[in-house]
Amino acid sequence: MKQSKVVSDFINSTVGLEVETHRIDSKGELSHQSYPQGLLNEKQHKFIKNDFLETQSELITPPTKTTVKGLKYLGVYHQALRSELKSKEYLWPYSMPPKLKSDHSDIVIAKTDQESYEYRKRVAKIRKLAQTAETGVHVNIGFTKKAMSDLKAKEPDVNINELYLQAAVGFMRYRWLFTYLFGATPYAFDNYFPNDAGVPKHAVRSLRNSHFGFGNGFISSYQSVQEYVDGILKAVDDQKLIAQREYYGTVRLKGSDDVRKLLTDGIGYIELRIYDLDPFEPLGVSEDAVDLVRLMFAYFIYKRPFDLKSADQDIAKACEKNDQVALEDPLKTSAYHDEASAFIDQLEKFSAQVVIPFNSQHLCFKLQEMIDDPVLTPSGRLINWLSENPDKAFKQLLKFAKGYQDDLIHNPAIGFESLSKNEQQGILATLKKGIPVRIKSWYK
Repeated sequence: MKQSKVVSDFINSTVGLEVETHRIDSKGELSHQSYPQGLLNEKQHKFIKNDFLETQSELITPPTKTTVKGLKYLGVYHQALRSELKSKEYLWPYSMPPKLKSDHSDIVIAKTDQESYEYRKRVAKIRKLAQTAETGVHVNIGFTKKAMSDLKAKEPDVNINELYLQAAVGFMRYRWLFTYLFGATPYAFDNYFPNDAGVPKHAVRSLRNSHFGFGNGFISSYQSVQEYVDGILKAVDDQKLIAQREYYGTVRLKGSDDVRKLLTDGIGYIELRIYDLDPFEPLGVSEDAVDLVRLMFAYFIYKRPFDLKSADQDIAKACEKNDQVALEDPLKTSAYHDEASAFIDQLEKFSAQVVIPFNSQHLCFKLQEMIDDPVLTPSGRLINWLSENPDKAFKQLLKFAKGYQDDLIHNPAIGFESLSKNEQQGILATLKKGIPVRIKSWYK
């Protein structure tokens, strides 16, 4: 029972979400409207922000101990943002950008502050401009203070950094599994690719998570914190990266803005930049997707299955595997079906032996079903429904955007449904001003 309690604290880690999405107009083109004027200035708002581009909104939830509560914050932030959009302005529910102009003049870099603006201009000049218009979901996960206290009581010599590295390596090694299960970008739309050379001629699982997606090709070392830091700093010195912040690794070790502080302060949490927006989810991400991260985090921390000395070599092989999976036909069984099924079986057995505050067994059953039947994955659902017809898909995604907008702005304030209508409006008004509001419910 004591063992189960400790592992339960691993699972009950803090989880935060960062969800990016574009503002679009009624035709499905990038919006010409500025950052919503009813919100606190974009330079000051901490949880409803402009990201890289002027149309690219980012919602950032506080760390919570349950996925459900985190999604409630995400939901009410959506409502605050959406209620201030102009008439016939919507949020694009897909990670690849909508149809773009041939000269990309509709892609406008955000001017939140001068330093960020100059940095973004440099990135846009060196990298492909259209790729900066991709969006996605980031999941931030870290130990609770209680978990670290229990760990140190049980293992006085435990190295928290090495535990985080175990998880980071695990997430990198199994990125291909996330891509299979939740990849949701089978197509790109007009003028994303400058020409057709080398572009897939068929629908795929995830363009964004393949080598066609946004990135700079650099991966730092995950064999130790020192090597991770040294790798990023050397890449900046060698001009492989414009700045530390341009390290777009699938998994990032996080603490402060200066990566060097990881050496003195340690890892505070891990950021996973793995998920496409799920077009079938009004908030862009499902509870299952987040809970899978939480379950795998616990598994890697408890099992500690990786030899960190060979981590970089293993990750390099996993990156090749991920690219292969990302470019597979969404309706066909993956080449790594058996490996995926075996790993989920390990998670299922693990979760059956510990105390976990969500339905982990049910989650594993659903994931096994998705592995056996690709039609159940987001990319498979899109292709099965809309065939390999980007124009048809574009129209349906635009319909989703309008439908989600209508639902969310007319529903009660998420997380505050028990309050009166006037009180709910007051909550939304407070959020628009950039003032955090705590959701007080049984989702503690």
